[in-house]
Parts: sequence; C-alpha cells; structure tokens
Amino acid sequence: MKIVQITPPTIEPITIEELMLHLRIDEDGSVENDLLNDINKASRMFVEDITRRCLLTQTWDYYLDEFPDVNYITLPFGNLQTVTHVKYKDSDGDETTMTVTTQYIVETNGAGYGRIVLPYGVTWPSFTAYPSNPITIRFTCGWTTRSGVPSQIKTAMKLIATDMYNNRESQIYGISGSTYQDNKTVTRLLSSARLYSEF
Repeated sequence: MKIVQITPPTIEPITIEELMLHLRIDEDGSVENDLLNDINKASRMFVEDITRRCLLTQTWDYYLDEFPDVNYITLPFGNLQTVTHVKYKDSDGDETTMTVTTQYIVETNGAGYGRIVLPYGVTWPSFTAYPSNPITIRFTCGWTTRSGVPSQIKTAMKLIATDMYNNRESQIYGISGSTYQDNKTVTRLLSSARLYSEF
C-alpha cells in the first residue's frame, strides 16, 4: 500500500500575522515574510508527521494491493471529509468504480480515523488484480477551517516555529552552547492529538 498527496492544503492553521505576533516581530510587510511562510509550512508538516494527521483540507490517493479480509478499510490521517471514489483495476487494465451506498458506506468518524464499510450482505469485489496499484481510494481529509484546528496543535506549531526562527543555522542551547533539548511542551501538547495506527 502507498499514499500519494493529490491536493495540498491552501492555507496554514496559523496566519503569518499570528506567527509574527508570537515571535514579537513588529514590522509591517516584514522582509522576512518568505522565511516566515516557509517556517509556518514546515511547522505544520512537522506536526502532521508527529500526530499522523492532516491538519487542513487536502486530498490523497490511497493505494491497496488487495481488498481486506474484514468488512472495512480504515483510511489514514483522521478528519475524513469525503471519499471521491473507490476504484479497482483488473489484470487487463480495465477499471471499475464502486458505487457508494450500495457497494460501500463512508464513515467519517469525526476527528478519528474514517472508514469505508461494506453494507450488510455485500462483499468486496472478486477480481484478478492488476500488478501495480490495483485499488485506488481517493479521499479528502483535515479540518475545513483554521478555527477548527484545536488550540493545542496551533500552540505547538508556534513553539516549533519559534525554534526554527531562533535557531536558523543549528540548534544550540545552554550556557556552554553545546547541548540542545527538545521542547517537551510540544510533545505534551500533541500527545492527545496523535493517531496511533500504522499505515
């Protein structure tokens, strides 16, 4: 199985203005806006890696080599919004699109993992699979607005961004200038937001 991003988020959970306020940067039209944009994006991606979530709306293709033995498929990243399609390709390369409601049901499950579930009495299609990525599930996930992203995640992003801003060349901390310690507050803030299943 593999996961490929189709559409990245169009906004970040915190604005540049919020980040500048947190960093105590006062200049309007700061010459560091490009740097701040990069740091903002990097802090979001770092948080997504730690929590195994997509924070804001993005679209992904999830590829499977076969249908599971159970009557559901769990989708990664949490906050499932929609499933665009479930397609499978046979050994001749002919692709079939499954029909939502009659062949599968979508469970969004809030901030948890979303699932594709078989309706009662329905089984997964039986077919001879194409040798490369025979099953494709396209789905959209993430919170839909900045305000929907929990405050502890945004706070963790700001702390990470501060570290990246203040330690641009290397991460050195302490009186001797030779030791660095991760900010344990970031770990504590993100612990309750983390999803634990492996994909």
